[in-house]
Amino acid sequence: MKANRPGEMHSIDGRMSPDLQTAFHIYSSHWRKVNARWQYPEHTHPSFEINVVLQGSQHMVVNGRSYVQESGDILFIRPGVTHSSLGTRNGGEMTYYCLHFDIDDLVLRRALLTLDAVSLGGEAPELAAIRSALDSLIASAILSEAEGAKRSRMQTLQATLGLFSALCGWALAGTADDPRMARPGASENTVALASAIEGLLQESVFTAAATGSRGGGIESIAARLGYSTNHCNRVFQQIFGMSPRQYLSDLIIRHAKLLLLDNSLSVETIALRLGYRDVSHFSKQFKRWTGRPPMGFRRLTAEQETGGTRG
Repeated sequence: MKANRPGEMHSIDGRMSPDLQTAFHIYSSHWRKVNARWQYPEHTHPSFEINVVLQGSQHMVVNGRSYVQESGDILFIRPGVTHSSLGTRNGGEMTYYCLHFDIDDLVLRRALLTLDAVSLGGEAPELAAIRSALDSLIASAILSEAEGAKRSRMQTLQATLGLFSALCGWALAGTADDPRMARPGASENTVALASAIEGLLQESVFTAAATGSRGGGIESIAARLGYSTNHCNRVFQQIFGMSPRQYLSDLIIRHAKLLLLDNSLSVETIALRLGYRDVSHFSKQFKRWTGRPPMGFRRLTAEQETGGTRG
C-alpha cells in the first residue's frame, strides 16, 4: 500500500502548482538625450529590445517599416529583426530609453515571438502595465547613483520583475487559446517536435544532476527522435527563436549559478552534477558564458549579499 505523504492524510481536496525555474537577462539598458544630428545605423540583436521615447520624437525603421515615436510611444523589437534610428523627427533634441532582454522560459519566449506587434500604443491595461514597469526601471537607473549599491540593486530587481509580469500579462491577453502558441506557418508536427526536443534537453540536465552524466546533446536527441540534427535545429529555432545548443547552455548556466550559491559544494562537485568529467572544462565554459570563473562568481555573490564592493 502506498504510504501517505505528510499532510495528505484526511485531506479532502488539493492542487499542486507547477515547479518553476527560469532566468531572465536585462542588459545595455540606458537612457540618452541626443541632438538633431544623432542617428543609429541599421543593426540586429540576438535578444528582444524595448525602446521608448521620453521627450521629443524619433523616426525608427523596423524590418523595413517606418515608425514615428512621440513621447511615451514604445517599440517592441524581436530577436534578429533589422532596425535603425533615423534620429529626431522634426529636429531638436530627443530623449529615449532602451533596454535589451532575454528569457529562457520557452512558453513566455514563444508567446512574445508570436505576438504580431511592434508599436505598443493604445489604452489597454496590459500596455499601461508595461509602461509603468518601464517608468520604474528608468527611475531606478536615474536614482542609482544617489542610492546605496544594495538598495539600488533591489529597486532595479523589483522594477525588472514588474516588467516581466507586465510582459506575461500582455502575452496572456494577446495569445490564442492554443497553449502551443505556434508561430505563423508552423504545423502541429513542428510544434510537437520542438516541444519534445525541449523536454529532452531539460531531461539531460536533470539526469546529470542525479547521475553525474549528461550524455549527448542535440545530436543524440535527434537520433533518439529519428530526425537529422539539422532538422531538429531548424525546428527548434523556428518555434523558440533560439538554437537547442543555446537553450541547453542557458539551462546549465542557471543550474550552475544556483549550485554555486551553496558554499558547501565544491566546484568539482558542481561540475560533476552538471555532467562534466573535467572540472577545468566546466570552469572555462562558465567563464566564457558569464565572464567570471566559478569561484569569481561565488565571491561576487557573497560581496553583493554583504553590501561589499564589486570585484
